[in-house]
Order: sequence, then C-alpha cells, then structure tokens
Amino acid sequence: MHIQNHMGGVGFYEDALQKGNHAFKHFVRLRGRQAAWLVLFLLSQVQARAAEPEFRVWLEARFMGASVSCPIENAQKTVKVAGVWNGSQLTPFAKKDWAKLGLQWMAFETKTRAAASEDFQKLQISFKRDKRKVIEYAELNSEEGRVCSGVLASELGEKFEDTLGDVLLVAVPSRFRAFLFPKLGSDVSKYSDLVWSAYRETSYPVSVELFEWDKGKLRAIGLFEP
Repeated sequence: MHIQNHMGGVGFYEDALQKGNHAFKHFVRLRGRQAAWLVLFLLSQVQARAAEPEFRVWLEARFMGASVSCPIENAQKTVKVAGVWNGSQLTPFAKKDWAKLGLQWMAFETKTRAAASEDFQKLQISFKRDKRKVIEYAELNSEEGRVCSGVLASELGEKFEDTLGDVLLVAVPSRFRAFLFPKLGSDVSKYSDLVWSAYRETSYPVSVELFEWDKGKLRAIGLFEP
C-alpha cells in the first residue's frame, strides 16, 4: 500500500528520507565547522606556545657585560645571566625586555628550573678514568651550547652522587663544555691546561673559575692558573 502525505504528492517514506538526508547533511556541515574551528583553536594554542619565550638562567663571563645578571658567591669572573633560548642559542635580556617582565631575580630563576633540567637531560656525559679504571672526572658536552644552563639543574648532584660524591667541583670553561671533579681526594690543579684549552678554543667562553656544588648551591672557591 502506497501512502502519500497529500501535501505535495510525495510519498511518505520518500519525504521522510529526504528530510532525514537534509538533517544529516546539516549535521555533517555543523560538525565539519566545529571540527574546523577545533583545528584552528589547537593550531593557535600550538603557535602561542611556540611563541612563548623559553626563559633561561646560565653562567657567563662577567666581561661579556650582560645587562641583566646576578652575582655568584665569591665569584670574580663569572655571573648568572637572565635571558631566553631563541631556538638556536642563549640570548641575554636587554634591560627594557627585563623590565617588561616585572619579575624579581628569584622569581625569574624559579621559572627557569624546568628549563635547566631540560637542558641538562640533553647533555652528553662521559667519564675520564685513570689506569686503574677509577673515575677522575666527568665531562659534559653540548653542541648547542646548553652546558652553561644545564649545570644549574637541581638534579646535577643526584646524577653524579654515586660516581663523584656528594660535593662536586665544577669548571665551566665554555657554553659547550664543563668538567666535574670529586671534591674528596682530587688534585684539580693538574687539570688547569684542560680547562684553559677549552676556554680558549671557543667563541663563547664562560670562566676559568672553580666552583663548588653542594646541595644545589654554587659558589666559587678558586681559579685555574694558565
């Protein structure tokens, strides 16, 4: 039996199907628009995050004259510098950019802790051993120049506690290389040539000062003689 709606001579089932198709197409268009907006929203978030500056604090030579810096206990030739990782290198803040942040040093340094850990995880670590296979020191390397930031990571001590001891002696001659020595039973003066060579071979020297790292605190305790 064929049933018609007599409101246009269209069969009932056909009319219902057409209306259903129209509703479905409308739903698909709506969902399509929603999906498009969702994609645009997600892209905007990714772009916004990509545009966010990657704040950093790192060790740098005092003579470089960074506009925004913080002294290190006892250090004469080295400071902590505030700036950003611009995707390829560390770039110090200009005074006007620092002023726009409206932050005190301690608050800014706190914001950079995760970044320091991230940089530390990207460092290449190797150990120098003597003839008896006893570890003399650890060397940290980074082709990107992240060493001077990575050595400020809070987990530095934990990483080397089993191999170098609780207290570390640290030399950071350049952005690309650092040397960690055990404090106990270590005559670091014999490594003076090693540190000075690394300091002179780079366009981004940091320091020939010797630092002590103890429970997350860094302080200068000496200077390598050339």
